[in-house]
Amino acid sequence: MSEAQPPRSIAGRIALLLWRLVKIVVFTLGVILLLVILVSGAAVRHFEASRVKPLPGQFALVLDLTHPPADAPREPAWMNFDGTARPNLVETVEAIDRAGHDDRVSGIDIELGSACCSLTTAEELHNALARFRSETGKPVVARAMSLDGAAGLGAYVVASAASRIELSAAGDFGVTGLALQTPFAADLLKTVGVSAQFAHIGKYKTYPQMYTRSAPSRANSAMLDSLAGSLYRSAIAPIAARLHQSPDQVKALIDQAPLSPDQAKADHLIDAVLPLDARIDHFKGRTASLARYVADAPKPAVGATKVALIVASGDIEAPSASGDSDKIDPRRLADEISDALGNQSIKAIVLRLNTPGGTVTGSALIGAEVARAQAVHKPLIVSMGALDASGGYWVSSHGSVLIADPATLTGSIGVLGGKLSFGGLLGKIGVTVAGASRGANALFDSPTTAWTPAQLANLQGMLKLDYQQFVGWVASGRHMTPAQIDAIGQGRVWTGVQAKQRGLVDQIGGYHTAFDAVRAALRLPVHAPLDITDGNARPGLHALLARALQRANPLALAALPPQLRAIVAMTRLHRLSMLPITIR
Repeated sequence: MSEAQPPRSIAGRIALLLWRLVKIVVFTLGVILLLVILVSGAAVRHFEASRVKPLPGQFALVLDLTHPPADAPREPAWMNFDGTARPNLVETVEAIDRAGHDDRVSGIDIELGSACCSLTTAEELHNALARFRSETGKPVVARAMSLDGAAGLGAYVVASAASRIELSAAGDFGVTGLALQTPFAADLLKTVGVSAQFAHIGKYKTYPQMYTRSAPSRANSAMLDSLAGSLYRSAIAPIAARLHQSPDQVKALIDQAPLSPDQAKADHLIDAVLPLDARIDHFKGRTASLARYVADAPKPAVGATKVALIVASGDIEAPSASGDSDKIDPRRLADEISDALGNQSIKAIVLRLNTPGGTVTGSALIGAEVARAQAVHKPLIVSMGALDASGGYWVSSHGSVLIADPATLTGSIGVLGGKLSFGGLLGKIGVTVAGASRGANALFDSPTTAWTPAQLANLQGMLKLDYQQFVGWVASGRHMTPAQIDAIGQGRVWTGVQAKQRGLVDQIGGYHTAFDAVRAALRLPVHAPLDITDGNARPGLHALLARALQRANPLALAALPPQLRAIVAMTRLHRLSMLPITIR
């Protein structure tokens, strides 16, 4: 038996107290110094920005699409630590539309990369560029070093809106189509001793199959095949329109890819092959970057109707969650909607959602605020991004108008619950977990203990009730019967086009369509000016410090020991962190 520690002397206690005070003071001074450095840097950049020369009398707008514009809230200037902020998607679309009515803009010069865009982002940008060309007749040049693989399809959809497509002789036309793939790891999990237990309502609620099956079910295969067909048709349509060919002819061309630049030119997929030593200067040096043009945007017209734009992306957390910056905090989002509803100067709300779903409780909390917009007679337009499914659709279903891009994945009206139990794996590596508990279901959420048949039956009962609530909620929002919603629900995911055919969305389009829907809802003229204000709450000190530390050590994950990196990677892949029930 070890001896008890003797009590500290008065001097020792004072020394310990002083040491703790010193640590607190040092930490506080460090935080203050960090804030001073960040604020000083922001002030210097603001001063430098104020000295930037005004835009020239004539210039081409340069769009760097080697990386995608983020479909995320506008980043405050004071959060731009390194001075390299890129306009987000809505700023990019707004800038292109503004350029269509700006006599100074002589054209648009686009640099593309294969990682340019998801299909939904590509559709947004394609439509904006098409509007620019139809309204101005000015040139739009799209240029790429290479267009590689299935990921290059989005970039090529953007390019199809250009008056001229150029490809470097060093690259290739590797747009090979579209693919949807899902891993099925049941055999692996069984081998390593991990127990996967899931229950669901809806035969198409197939997300857990990656853990519970070694191959897809018929329902899963049918849904993926339907999604791939719809997505591919939507992507091919603008390409076929540009080439003045049928969709089948375009598919036949793509089936021959990868192609050399010369062959792609011969097939009219591109307009020019750029020599290796070519110096590109279509607009004779008179250009302005998109970021510069966005910064030069004029203030909203006097009397413009004020509209709050609220952008939310990520998994929907539980209301009691800590608030991960990469996820949707339901209380925060509900408060943002509530603030916009209570602000008399804001006449409408556009809610942009990009989420695969999340917890029932979090979705219900946000959905209640969306529904409240009808009670206060304030239009709330839902604009769906790449994903607005399951819990996201719960949130959306009571919007005044629901708008989706053709390639948006939405619906998935169903619920699931489950967990992975690692007790067997721990036993294989020599770890024994022991303890004491009270209550038959005290270990219900334990990551080491599998569920009993009675516990699984209990879970299935909860899921059934949640599904009934989900169906009833959507039915009331969409003015349909529960039977109608159940028939198109069952956990099935639909593209935006398919969802519109089934009454789950009202219109096809993106941000531009959403703002037009605002004008229609408020009975404004077609081109009435809107004052689009940022409805997202400003990040607090916690977000500021987290961003600063991330920028200070961007390779923090790589610095971890290999074993810890593997665990972190597993937790990122395992998205069912909210147990036991989620809608996804």
